Amino acid sequence: MAPATCPDLTDRVAPFLDLHMMFPLLEFVDEILIKEHSYYTTESVASARLELLKPTNMVDYAAEINQQLTGATSMPAEFAAQKEKVLSTLSSLTEEAAPFSALAADADQRADLESKGLWTMAGLAEAGVTPAIVEAYRSLSKFHYDCGDYQNTLNMLDNYLSLFIKRPETGKDERREDASLAAYGITTLTRATHAALWGKLACLILLGEWDRSLVALNAVKYGIETRACEPGEEGLSALQALQQRTWLLHWGLFVFWNNSKKGLDLIIDLSMSEKYMQAIQTNAPHLLRYLASAIVINKRKRNHLKDLVKIIGHCDYEDPVIAFVDCLAVKFDFEAAQEKLAECERVLATDFFLCRQTSLFMEEARVFIFENYCRIHQKIGIEALSEKLAMPADEAERWIVDLIRNAFLDAKIDSNESCVVMGNTTPSVYQQVMAKTKDLTARSGNLATTLGQIVGEAKKDKAKRAREARGD
Repeated sequence: MAPATCPDLTDRVAPFLDLHMMFPLLEFVDEILIKEHSYYTTESVASARLELLKPTNMVDYAAEINQQLTGATSMPAEFAAQKEKVLSTLSSLTEEAAPFSALAADADQRADLESKGLWTMAGLAEAGVTPAIVEAYRSLSKFHYDCGDYQNTLNMLDNYLSLFIKRPETGKDERREDASLAAYGITTLTRATHAALWGKLACLILLGEWDRSLVALNAVKYGIETRACEPGEEGLSALQALQQRTWLLHWGLFVFWNNSKKGLDLIIDLSMSEKYMQAIQTNAPHLLRYLASAIVINKRKRNHLKDLVKIIGHCDYEDPVIAFVDCLAVKFDFEAAQEKLAECERVLATDFFLCRQTSLFMEEARVFIFENYCRIHQKIGIEALSEKLAMPADEAERWIVDLIRNAFLDAKIDSNESCVVMGNTTPSVYQQVMAKTKDLTARSGNLATTLGQIVGEAKKDKAKRAREARGD
């Protein structure tokens, strides 16, 4: 549990992460929050790590942590018994899954079956590999995952999911190497295949393969929405779908904040979509820190600021980043925004997901302050502005000069009076019309997409009822 003065969100995000994902967070806590800020104690983190290890198969690692805590010189009996059980289960599952393991490892035989369209559950059953054997193979992959063998698990899940991929009619295999088994081509999305997609996403995150993780994340998202549309034994209830969307948002933090190309766009697009915003407001308001940070950093998505402000207005969650946006974009309280910005720097530096973006956030936040301040002033003293930016006056002047030059702002520095003189920043009628047109186009596109989804779901439902009426 974090101390009251600690801005760390580890204890808030933990319930929505796979326990293996907690190990990188605890390493960060150990390296940054303890050694640099003393928010926790080494013993408390080691105890938390031991509790996380107990349900896994990483017995040797757990025994090592236990030794650090207790000073034991040999492996305790409970760990020895657990290790014996792990080895026994591993041997049993390996034997049960052996027929499919051998087939998946035989490239020639597998290619032959794929070319004949027999690389499916039904096709393998004819070859003597029953569904029970394939299910044992999937269980074995989960067992390896609990042993911390993420690469082997990933390979096994690739083999398992490949049985459910829709093949091109030409017989050619057109799968992309970096795709999450062509998620949108999966023919049978059951509880088991969807769980396998979650497992693949977890492995890719823990292996740090961020580009492939984006594909896997979209696969899981597709699975959630597909199963949510088909309630029943293999479908998701509204509550289950809400819970899984909350998990996906948390798992996505690893992917979005480590993918510099698309991550900032995607976290905003996903979080601001209706169903996922509902998940944030209902289950995880702390995620607003990451959404607000992404909007501040990403100028291209600054148009979502109005929507964010509305959401903040209906949320009681307190966070320095959210408070900074509120002070600047709602209250126009620049003194308070300056105080919150200094607090934001400390908060971001101690956040596992945002720490590498601290410098970028501070830079864009200062631009944000400057832009808002300039909208309501024509003449601004550099000394006063430096206070708003939380920078020394000479450094602030150089920063403003660079900003005016790089951003082509209609402003100039008056050295005699030591101030910034703003030009006419009111947009022309043409610019206002163009802005409104773009907004209408975006809204129309979203409306058309939503309508298309409703029509598609209605067609599926109609076809399903027709099949049921025929007795198919």
